[in-house]
Amino acid sequence: MKRLTFFAAIFLTGCNRNPNVEIVGSYFPGWMISLVIGVVLTMLTHLLIRRRYPSQDFGHPALLYPALLTLFTCLLWLLLFA
Repeated sequence: MKRLTFFAAIFLTGCNRNPNVEIVGSYFPGWMISLVIGVVLTMLTHLLIRRRYPSQDFGHPALLYPALLTLFTCLLWLLLFA
């Protein structure tokens, strides 16, 4: 049992950092804040693309917007919490 605890402590040391953000008395994980801001940025990017280039095709929306969401979320998490 001691060995299992020892090895669990060694392998789980990377999991001890959990950036939480307090919003109105509740703590939210950093990835959740990044995801919400990433969704908003993706929606703003969609509006900007449709307004500036209404007739051009930038690829299939099922690939474009999830890729943009992933990009914005990961960049925000790296910039704010890493």
